[in-house]
Amino acid sequence: MRQQPRLPEKHFLNVASDAADMDVLVITGMRDEAPTATLSHLVSNSRLLDIRVTASGKTRQARRKCQVNDNDRHNHDCKNDNRGSNGSNCKPNSSTLDYRHSLIFDNEATGDEVIRRFADQHLLPLLHKDVERLASMVVPVPDFPRPGIEFRHVLNIAQRQGGLALCTSQLRTQFKGDWGKVGAVACCEAGGFVYASALAQQVDVTLALIREAGKLPPPTVSVKKPSSHISCSEPNDLGVKRIEMSQDLIPRGASVVVIDDVLTIGKTLCTVLQLLAEAGISNENISIMVVAEFPIHCGRELLYHRGFGGISIQGLLVLDVV
Repeated sequence: MRQQPRLPEKHFLNVASDAADMDVLVITGMRDEAPTATLSHLVSNSRLLDIRVTASGKTRQARRKCQVNDNDRHNHDCKNDNRGSNGSNCKPNSSTLDYRHSLIFDNEATGDEVIRRFADQHLLPLLHKDVERLASMVVPVPDFPRPGIEFRHVLNIAQRQGGLALCTSQLRTQFKGDWGKVGAVACCEAGGFVYASALAQQVDVTLALIREAGKLPPPTVSVKKPSSHISCSEPNDLGVKRIEMSQDLIPRGASVVVIDDVLTIGKTLCTVLQLLAEAGISNENISIMVVAEFPIHCGRELLYHRGFGGISIQGLLVLDVV
């Protein structure tokens, strides 16, 4: 591994390439620290899910029909895990970066029924016809904002009849958390405003608007904001700006769902998360949902390396180009 640090990526890509004609590929036995964050860009035209399978040492030993000491394997399995709603007792290893698995499957029960329920609840909604309808509303625009770029017009969803309502419905139903426990929906201008406003109204929670500095009355809290992926392509881009939100709008300890139209290189979301931290909101109380994700730009990996890997990130659509 020291001589070939990219070997895991090569192995993963080889397996994925060999199954290129398959609709669904299941890879078992992976030991990568953060597969969704570090491998998604290799299969940028597909949705990559990291499903953590948990079971007690006693259950695993019983299934193997042997009485071996399973502590070493359990310790390895538990590294970097987050306690999930299924009651997993694994604790994160503080010596490594925090990381949230896409899903956690509790494998304590026997039989197929629990597997079917898990698939019905978490996997099949990703293949719903409404998701395909949303994808069809994202219009490709060639040579914008500069020659050689094929821009995907994600905001066009809101411009299509019924598009905003459909997107809002999908954001609400595919959220892995409990809307009843959410204190605020936060969003950054301009794309996030469109989808977050409709969602906040539907789930009846506070809408926290994040704007460029100077556009909100005091008191506010602010942080520096680097250029986004699209802004970097503009010749008149000034580079670093500041964004702000109203101070004390979100109570400390409240649960916050950040809504944005896209996840590309991840700089905007990193800045939003830094702003929420300045406002006293901790990572464990934050979730992220985006309408479209572009894995080829490694946005999840940036968030992971910036210390935000423990935050749940969900994307309704996975698209291959900008």
